[in-house]
Amino acid sequence: MSLSKATYHHGDLRNALVEAGLRFIEQVGAEAFSLREVAREVGVSANAAYRHFDDKGALLTAIAVTGFERLSSAMQEAMFTARPKGAVKSPAVARFNAAARAYVALAQEHPQLYGLMFGSAGRACLAAEGALVGPTPGALLGSILDELVEAKVMSKKHREGAVIHVWSAVHGFASLTHSGPLAALSPKARADALDELLHFVIAGLRG
Repeated sequence: MSLSKATYHHGDLRNALVEAGLRFIEQVGAEAFSLREVAREVGVSANAAYRHFDDKGALLTAIAVTGFERLSSAMQEAMFTARPKGAVKSPAVARFNAAARAYVALAQEHPQLYGLMFGSAGRACLAAEGALVGPTPGALLGSILDELVEAKVMSKKHREGAVIHVWSAVHGFASLTHSGPLAALSPKARADALDELLHFVIAGLRG
């Protein structure tokens, strides 16, 4: 197994172990390494690693939390920089589209991490209060829906329960193109299909 060595000297060992675990996941997948190997990669003893994580499962959960935080950060950055263009005239719609594209991009660019986040190691992260630093992806989608209501893109009566519907659409597309029947789409075909989906979703939200 060949990873670029990042010997640990001082500072936050817990985060160093998480970062090393992330590198292992990206290169070989979540099942192909041990907590001892992660400790060795960082340059500490296995006992030092076990002071932070009871076992490999605990490390994988911490990595999943990091994945969700990175996803939320990417969505927020995309929302912040989004501007209306082309057929999209509403800033709120542009922000919604940008957040959705950031969500799908993580699945494409970090498939192993995405699989971990929405597998058994990560499922409890979104439900556990205080597990994540910052808003969850669902909370971000909810904030955009509130903007769509304020912009009169969707009515208040359609707002209740809309997060589940919107998140299901975006996550479903990400999963289908991550490891499902749409995984073989070319980047252009995938981008075009996502554009069509987002147009479909916004049309549905308009009622």
